[in-house]
Amino acid sequence: MTNFGRFVLRTSQAFRLTAPGCRPTVPRIVRPAVQPASLSSSRGSPVSPTFWVYFTSSYSKSKISASAIFILIAPFAYYQWSLLQGDVIRQESAFDIDPQLKTIFPDEAWKPDTSVDPFMRSITIDGAEFWLLGLGVRTVSFLKMHVYAVGIYVAAEDIPEILKKVKSVSNDLDARSVVLDNKLGLEIFNDLLQQPVRFALRIVPVRNTDFGHLRDGFVRSVMASIKSHHAIMGDVEPSDGINQLRSLFSRKLSVPKNGELIMTMTKSGSLKCTYSPKKKDSEVLGVVNDRNVINALMLHYLAGPQGASEQARVAFADSVAVLLTTH
Repeated sequence: MTNFGRFVLRTSQAFRLTAPGCRPTVPRIVRPAVQPASLSSSRGSPVSPTFWVYFTSSYSKSKISASAIFILIAPFAYYQWSLLQGDVIRQESAFDIDPQLKTIFPDEAWKPDTSVDPFMRSITIDGAEFWLLGLGVRTVSFLKMHVYAVGIYVAAEDIPEILKKVKSVSNDLDARSVVLDNKLGLEIFNDLLQQPVRFALRIVPVRNTDFGHLRDGFVRSVMASIKSHHAIMGDVEPSDGINQLRSLFSRKLSVPKNGELIMTMTKSGSLKCTYSPKKKDSEVLGVVNDRNVINALMLHYLAGPQGASEQARVAFADSVAVLLTTH
């Protein structure tokens, strides 16, 4: 019994001397000949008394609890913060001109719901005037992280073709609902792409990126569009067209925030891609001639419930509805 008491006394002295935050107010001297006792874990392996006391102390428990709480709430807090940022952006853009009026006055700018520069409602591409009918943001993951803003432009000369096609399909139905309908909208845009109506996609990154990321994103978009629109596109072998698309972004080139990538359908039905970093002189990246790949890429932005930006698709339908009432 006496030996056990000495063991407890010596062990308690060692713990007090070594545990952080647990040092005694009165210094105690431990003879060098006395070795700190060791404990054993449930598995029988020795455990240092210093580590054991620190781990079980109230100080360490508070640290562990704080870390666990941070790990649990950090993703949720970031998600709420991103929503708040979106609300702030929407409040700022609410002071802009109403989207319906922008369709009538194409000289005005249209601010996307993200942190890039406003989009002009009218731009000139290869000598032709293009009007911005749809504007939205491409997001990824359940956190809805912004990747780029996308504007859907149409050559001003070809807008009557869109109105004529929608009117022929809608009859007594609401034009906006027809454009957004997964089946009717897909048929409308597929026919317009066959003519071809000159659509243009203006893509502006929200943060710095590079050609590699853009290339991979477009390839995934084409493959997803071919799969989701199989009913109207049929069996497609896109390997040649995919290689053409990849070749446009073969260089290791960075793309800064507010850099501009424009993909335009020409009268011949090819897809011409130009790049302009921060509104400097643009350069032609190349041309894609595979119509299946071109149509699949455009349909990914124009039709279907799993497109690149539902916001841009809805805005396009709103613009078409307004144009039908004013023309």
